[in-house]
Amino acid sequence: MFTVRFADPIAGLSFDRLPRRVQLRFNEAFDLLVQNPRSTTLELDVHQLWGYQNVWTVRLPPWRGIYAIDGNEVVFIVFGHRKNIYPLLHNLVPPERQHVTFARSMRRRSVRA
Repeated sequence: MFTVRFADPIAGLSFDRLPRRVQLRFNEAFDLLVQNPRSTTLELDVHQLWGYQNVWTVRLPPWRGIYAIDGNEVVFIVFGHRKNIYPLLHNLVPPERQHVTFARSMRRRSVRA
C-alpha cells in the first residue's frame, strides 16, 4: 500500500489552481494510485515519463499530475494542463531523477514534430 503526498508548495499551489471538478477527479485517482501507482487501468491512465528516473504522469484529459515514486510514497511534483506542464517539468524534477538534458529533450521533441 502506498501513500500520496505533495512534494513542496508548488504541488499544492498547482493543485489548488485546478478547477474544482478536476480536483475531485484527481482525488479519485489518488485512491487508485495508493493501490498500484505503476499500472494503467480502465479508470486510471498512467505512464512513465521518458528521460526521467521513476517519474510518472497520471492523465485526466486534458490535465496531468506528475509524480515520483519513492519507496512506498507517491510524491506529486506538479499538476496542470498538458500544454503548460511539460515545459516546467525539467526545472521541477530533481537532477538525480533526470536522464536526459533539457537540450537533448528539446531535440527529441523537434524530431517527433
